[in-house]
Amino acid sequence: MFNLRHKINRLKIKLSYNLGLSKVFGMPTSIVVDPTNHCQLECPLCPTGRGDTSVAYGLFKLDKYKKVMDVFSKWAQTVLFFAWGEPLLNKSFIEMIRYASQSPHKIRSITNVNLNNITDEQVKGLMTSNLDQVNASIDGVTQEVYEKYRVGGNLEVVFNNLKKLIAAKKLYKSNTKITWAFIVNKHNEHQIETAKKMARDFGIPINIDSLRIDLKEDCITPTNEAIDTYGEWLPDNPKYNNYNMDTKTRKRTLEMSQRNTTLINPGQEFCKRPWRDTMINWNGDVFPCSAIHTEEKDRFGNIFEQDFSEIWNGEKYVAARKELLGQPNDLETICRTCKKNGYYTMQESFQE
Repeated sequence: MFNLRHKINRLKIKLSYNLGLSKVFGMPTSIVVDPTNHCQLECPLCPTGRGDTSVAYGLFKLDKYKKVMDVFSKWAQTVLFFAWGEPLLNKSFIEMIRYASQSPHKIRSITNVNLNNITDEQVKGLMTSNLDQVNASIDGVTQEVYEKYRVGGNLEVVFNNLKKLIAAKKLYKSNTKITWAFIVNKHNEHQIETAKKMARDFGIPINIDSLRIDLKEDCITPTNEAIDTYGEWLPDNPKYNNYNMDTKTRKRTLEMSQRNTTLINPGQEFCKRPWRDTMINWNGDVFPCSAIHTEEKDRFGNIFEQDFSEIWNGEKYVAARKELLGQPNDLETICRTCKKNGYYTMQESFQE
């Protein structure tokens, strides 16, 4: 799946950020494609779940998606089919996976699904499309606890659909990895051990993930203010809490720093995402990562309207990289806001 061209591209990216360049020699190795930002759940820490009106809602059209994948197939090693909605609500979703993961592109593909609505045809499709991994988002082992966050979800339906996926994996001798994704919050942390046991009984691994305090406000609001507003969701167990509740700041563990940042100067942390990742919204808008909500004012360009190469080393991407490098820069981007508020850090994940 990874060839010499991919290796050379990775070296170009690494050289670009090690030299502190705001224009990148290489192209992104990982892309996020959002099949849709519609969702049937009303999760309280998600802008989609809250019905945020700052964005337009829609579906990624298959013909436009294929053109996008044709562009990225030369360098992309991984495509993540998930951002602000439930991918299975896009009826072209299985075909989208196939187009990326099968010949001639053969790009590693991963998705997250909530499994509240999935057809038998989609179950079969997920297990026969050459998808590398599907993560089932299940944050509780009883309906009462599960629906605290997955508002509008039905846990019995979810577990039945998970069983269908596992059965289909065996039936079709699929290599697709099925993982249970359990995001820890204050209401479900007492069910972690039970969830681990259930995952073993299902015969699948479980990722115990730390909660982002709010999927929109985490990047655009100072951490102490976000904790004051949403802190009731954060778990008591510090192992699963990304935040220091005494100082109301993000934790900076060694593992997080090694995984998500590199050091340019002593004491300076440096987000590498604008050098190696990109995110494509359903309407073609391009963003530096999937951590930020897809408001038009924060987009770096539109791949339906421009060549991606023009966006990738265009003024907004260059300005964002300069911001993260601490270089003079007059153009304000969402990366400046994120940096000011303590940088976005990926969730800690503990696979069992």
